[in-house]
Amino acid sequence: MADAINPDGTMTGAVPVKQTQRLQSIDVLRGFALLGILAMNVMVFAMPFAAYSNPTVYPEYEGTNRVVYWVVHTIFDLKMMALFSMLFGAGVVIWTRKAQTPEEQRRLRWIWLRRMFWLFVIGMIHAWIIWEGDILVAYAVCGAVALWWLRRLPPVWLLVAAGAFFAIHLLLAGFMGLQAWKLFADVEWAEQARRYMTPEQLATAREEAAMFVTATPEQVAEDLAWLRGSWMELFRGRAEFTFMMQVFVLPFYLFWRSTAMMLLGAALMKMGVFSGEKSPRFYAGMAFLGYAIGLPMVVGGILYNEAHGFEIASFSFPGQWFNLLGSVPMALGHAGLILWVFKKGYLARLTWALSRVGQMAFTNYLMQSVLCSLIFFGWGLGMAGEFDRLGQQMIVVGIWIVQILWSIAWLSKFRFGPAEWLWRSLTYWKLQPMIRTEPPAQAGGHAAQ
Repeated sequence: MADAINPDGTMTGAVPVKQTQRLQSIDVLRGFALLGILAMNVMVFAMPFAAYSNPTVYPEYEGTNRVVYWVVHTIFDLKMMALFSMLFGAGVVIWTRKAQTPEEQRRLRWIWLRRMFWLFVIGMIHAWIIWEGDILVAYAVCGAVALWWLRRLPPVWLLVAAGAFFAIHLLLAGFMGLQAWKLFADVEWAEQARRYMTPEQLATAREEAAMFVTATPEQVAEDLAWLRGSWMELFRGRAEFTFMMQVFVLPFYLFWRSTAMMLLGAALMKMGVFSGEKSPRFYAGMAFLGYAIGLPMVVGGILYNEAHGFEIASFSFPGQWFNLLGSVPMALGHAGLILWVFKKGYLARLTWALSRVGQMAFTNYLMQSVLCSLIFFGWGLGMAGEFDRLGQQMIVVGIWIVQILWSIAWLSKFRFGPAEWLWRSLTYWKLQPMIRTEPPAQAGGHAAQ
């Protein structure tokens, strides 16, 4: 959003961002990250959940399936979500940059909290009605509880805060991973556990810990049958998982990692990195350094997990840590590469198309869930389990093309995507003007900054 500015430079009110006030570099990055997220999310729609982390669960881990897993895991897994979270943090810097006085800040605070409230409401509907893998609820909580209150820190202190949140995330992830490792690999601990846990309780604990990483053939068949079931069957199964995500995964995992990435993004925005103010040479160095640090870690993690057969104990600790750590420099490498291309003017039509997708990121995120639900779930075409990993990614590419064309066509007539319009209208409790009055930005052009 932007603020109406008086001749003396003060803010008189809060109104949504106009097209000419957008930073195209942010929209390009957001479009790239949004499309990349689908490459990972599609697996949760199309296969048993455990196959997301453990490619040996389903389908066969050989040939093309193995190659696709390597490519998708290396490029996309956690990297796109990290980048998307960084851009959310950058967005709050853009959103508040015109507010100068304490009164203006207070006014924006209440508008921001209303924005986060409605994001939370929409996220809850998305999570419980459409798809349990929702990230909007987590973003709303992070934005209201942490991001807003820390956004005004200088870049250096934002980086320190990001490091602190990320350290807490790693400590919690390490603790949970170590507990899972004990359940399956520490025989002495398991023997001691039997003193205060019945065999049934121990078996239940192991089953709950294993659901994210492994599945028997019977469990695979059961999961696929559930995915192909009716909407009500999906809802009943989704309820337990969604409750666990929001009550356990959000406070102990997503909150700390997502907030860390948001604060990192806010710092990079204040430093002029995400706004495209640096030189092409800077972005080339950023890409090189990010990949030089992150790529060996991510690839090393795949090799480690393959060597251990993606066995749950070794994956829980330390197998998953390679990507938890390596995904952050990889995400920064992706950002550096995209911004280098953008600054050099290469692939201008593609970056312009990505900016259209990014400008409608909220709509396109929800659209991805609806399209994948229609393709894979039982209340739609019921094609879960029908595609190997290559087939899933071909569907992803098809959805990418649809979303690029749809975003270009929609924004040629309208100012916002449908979900963006709804969110803004709810925030200001007033219907926002939808029809475009100014000409859209052209391919190869840069939005006014």
